Amino acid sequence: MHARSNKPANVRAIRSLSRIAGIALVAVTPSAARAQTEPFKTPVQFEARLDALGGPPAGAQLGVGANAAAGYYVRIGADIAAGAASRDGAALFRARADIASRFLLDPFHQFAWGPYVGGGFTAQWDRRASWRGDLLVLIGVEGPVRAGWRSAVELGLGGGARLGVVLRRARPNAR
Repeated sequence: MHARSNKPANVRAIRSLSRIAGIALVAVTPSAARAQTEPFKTPVQFEARLDALGGPPAGAQLGVGANAAAGYYVRIGADIAAGAASRDGAALFRARADIASRFLLDPFHQFAWGPYVGGGFTAQWDRRASWRGDLLVLIGVEGPVRAGWRSAVELGLGGGARLGVVLRRARPNAR
């Protein structure tokens, strides 16, 4: 028999998500170290995101993450997000952790807008359904740099559809 924690379920979920994100960032560290020898002055790129979830259940989430260059065209990253969703007329807390790779079609920002595609894994949690893992497919486009940040619009499919707005810290000489 397992000893059950007295902490609320959402606190346990947030701690689990932060552990997953920490493990993911440790996993991309060798790529970040290798990227320092390449022409990337910023090996780790931080991001903030807002996602609208198409469901089921529909909702919205705020998240943070980081990615590292794994060569000129590939970025490997992790993010965690949390928010609210509506199921059966009631609001419930949802959270997720993603680990994904993005393939950039314009890594040196030769054009104002740079499309990318990607894939990975997403782990989602809510109080009613507990943990659920899914494969993740991404398609997005990054815009020009403004005030040191690069914006992106991203469509993700994995455990439901999501449309996200992402702000990534801009690299000086690459996306």
